[in-house]
Amino acid sequence: MKSKRIISIFLVICLALPVAFLLFSTGCAQRGTVEPDYSAAIAENFLIGFDKNDYNSISMYLSEEFKTLIKEFKVPGATNKTYATEGEAFTVMTSLKDATGKLITMKDKIGLYQAGTLKFDRTLAEKGYTSVFYKAKYSNEPSGDVTIQIVFKDENGKMLISGFWFSSKTLSK
Repeated sequence: MKSKRIISIFLVICLALPVAFLLFSTGCAQRGTVEPDYSAAIAENFLIGFDKNDYNSISMYLSEEFKTLIKEFKVPGATNKTYATEGEAFTVMTSLKDATGKLITMKDKIGLYQAGTLKFDRTLAEKGYTSVFYKAKYSNEPSGDVTIQIVFKDENGKMLISGFWFSSKTLSK
């Protein structure tokens, strides 16, 4: 009887701790429904430049923190590979591997961004970063919108991109 009681107490603790953790850990982030005034223009220009694989046109929107990551980027399994330019490293860094292991670009997978289709979804602010989520149309994405998360950070009074992610049904295949 005593062992059943100990097991019951143990189970209650095991269930209560994860719930408490989730409640307290999500309280730190601020979610928003108002689009920051700086984000739409930067996102639109970034996506157009990204499609053109024109690093020079988008580098002005990237934070120094992100540019450092680009310079230090190494392909897993080819750690000694160096790149002639940040643009070359950026292209490899933002590519995907197909089933054969060959690198393919986002353009190969979901097509081109359809300029002007960017629609604000939500924001998430946490630890000095603001993630702005958008939905957009891409030419080869038959299953709906592509979700784009662009992470901004204030760098000397200017909001710059510190990271970005794309998500869609086609990309998840």
